[in-house]
Amino acid sequence: MKPVLKSIRRIAAVIVGLTFFISGVLKLADPVGTGLIVEGYLGFFHIGFLKGAAVVLGVILSLTEGIVGTALVTGVAKKISGWAAIALTAFFTLISIILLAANPDMECGCFGKAIPLTHLQTFVKNVVLAVLCAVAFIPPGGDAPRKGRIVAFFLEAAGLVTVLIYSAVRLPSIDFTEFAPGTELLASSDNAYQAEDGLLPVCIYEKNGQTGSFVESRLPDSTWTFVRRDTIARNNIPLPEDFAILSFRDEYGDYQDELAVLGKVMVVSVPSPDRLGRKGWEKVAELTDKVLSYGVNPLVLTTDASCSAIPATVRPYVYTSDRKTLLSLNRSNGGATWFDDGMLVKKHSFYALPGDKNIAKLTQRDPTDLAITSVSRGRIRSHGYLLYALAIMILP
Repeated sequence: MKPVLKSIRRIAAVIVGLTFFISGVLKLADPVGTGLIVEGYLGFFHIGFLKGAAVVLGVILSLTEGIVGTALVTGVAKKISGWAAIALTAFFTLISIILLAANPDMECGCFGKAIPLTHLQTFVKNVVLAVLCAVAFIPPGGDAPRKGRIVAFFLEAAGLVTVLIYSAVRLPSIDFTEFAPGTELLASSDNAYQAEDGLLPVCIYEKNGQTGSFVESRLPDSTWTFVRRDTIARNNIPLPEDFAILSFRDEYGDYQDELAVLGKVMVVSVPSPDRLGRKGWEKVAELTDKVLSYGVNPLVLTTDASCSAIPATVRPYVYTSDRKTLLSLNRSNGGATWFDDGMLVKKHSFYALPGDKNIAKLTQRDPTDLAITSVSRGRIRSHGYLLYALAIMILP
């Protein structure tokens, strides 16, 4: 094979490999979020009976992408990885054609929650990958890899598993949900969100030819011009950047959103109360007792307030919310989220709930500083891993 053609094939293989690797890593770094994306696909294709295995299916697919991508970049098992890349690309392209034609209101999920793509963008990406696969792997084959490349492949495979375990046991290093550290909560302080007819009064403002809808408690600055008053559906509230709504109800069905923005609050979210078990709920009870001793308000949000495993001491703080909201708030079942005057400061996994010393620090430190520190540490971990991974794969 001519050197120029060989180089072109190698470059195409590396581009495809890096795409698969990054896609796999981003999804493995948030297995719960990936499971939600898979649930959307299962529902769209009317195979919702597999919903219980959504996270497992997402992890298997993500690991496959990551390992195939690693093999392509390092040059290990070129025939097998080449055919695997062709099969994956063909599968993803077929799915993207169906989504492009049907245009459902759902996420593509190609790169997890990190990089949202439209159905058209997803289709174009897959077509480009298909062309690159044809250039790189048809005809299949290539030189055998050097021993150092084989070592790099296994190091990368171990790294992928490590990312998965860390994200599953702890929390994703970078939070791409609407409830990321630093987010401010919008509360129903003027009862606007509790309108019985489901309609929310808003003010329409205009700026530079664009219009926006704003609730009265969060009006824009003076650069916007008032146009008129109107009403919209509660679920279609347009949120300013870095703002979110954490909706939850009491036993009477009334929204109590404002409780999360009053002072220092520790919110424990339990989207799957039965899976937490009695011992898990005992840990939740222990945490609520601790935060109360520091003058912090506990809130326990779950999808089923009638769960028999909930301890009696916890029930006064239990409210009901929907599953997707709770999974967006905290990926860990039984995880804790710290708020200070409505600002989301820090998240804790169920397996790393804060003790007395940590709670004391949370109550004493500046919330903005804590949120920035939490975000910065996560980004350093993620960027450090990616640089390490790319260096091992690409450097000879």
